[in-house]
Amino acid sequence: MYDVMQFLGAILTAGLFVAAQCQLFDRSEIQDGDTFKLICEASRIGSVPQTVTTLYSLSIERTVSGTEVELIAIYSPGLSKNLTKNIPGGRQWVIEASGGRGTIHPDYNRASIKLTLYVPDAQCADTGLYSCNANFPPVDGLSSAGRSQTLTSKAKTDVPVLTLEHHNGNDSDVSKNTEGQDVKLTCSFEGPGGLVLTWMIGPIRGTNFVPHESNHDVQMVTPSPITNPCERGKYTSTLTFKVLAVDMMYICVARDTDGEISRKTFKIVVIPKSR
Repeated sequence: MYDVMQFLGAILTAGLFVAAQCQLFDRSEIQDGDTFKLICEASRIGSVPQTVTTLYSLSIERTVSGTEVELIAIYSPGLSKNLTKNIPGGRQWVIEASGGRGTIHPDYNRASIKLTLYVPDAQCADTGLYSCNANFPPVDGLSSAGRSQTLTSKAKTDVPVLTLEHHNGNDSDVSKNTEGQDVKLTCSFEGPGGLVLTWMIGPIRGTNFVPHESNHDVQMVTPSPITNPCERGKYTSTLTFKVLAVDMMYICVARDTDGEISRKTFKIVVIPKSR
């Protein structure tokens, strides 16, 4: 039994290793402001025949829409080691190439050639089908091969902003209000379609926070349906209530189908009502 379990473990480990080898990116989904890296290595393009040991060039390309293809970089690892870059204007992309000692036998440069794309200023529009392509001497009618991966994106969700009507105090996240006073607390933020805005409420000195109670009237405004993953809409929710007799904390939470994305907290410190 022990040997069988070892064997199954080895298979699982090998499977995970192969899956990792198939990845071009260090992440599969981005938001505005993220960073991401693409590593294009000739030795990891499995469709290149094993008899090919020397490459003419290695390139990174992106299919933006339909069949429109953009060349991002191409590296010719000959004696001159030419690297051509196509970096969009105003962007901070970094493209590096390494490896390769020549283009003819017996240099065997395939195992050493690598192109790396590092993007420190990701934008939602950077999505697309990226490919790592190798060109080599013809073998059985084949002179090029590659592998691809799709990079997806989602519009960024802002940290909610909380504003209190009749705010009293210098701290934007804390207000001192009289017990029984009528107030309105509004939460707003921008984000992609399909988000849900919820409230959690509880005593400042407590640990139990529950969804808003019946004594808090809620008005919710959500954007029209959004189908473009890069488009954002505005979400707004307003609580109308009387200030309670204890100091309270109000938490506005933005969620998607995977769970919480962002939250913001507001505190109301009670000024006792004159008896």
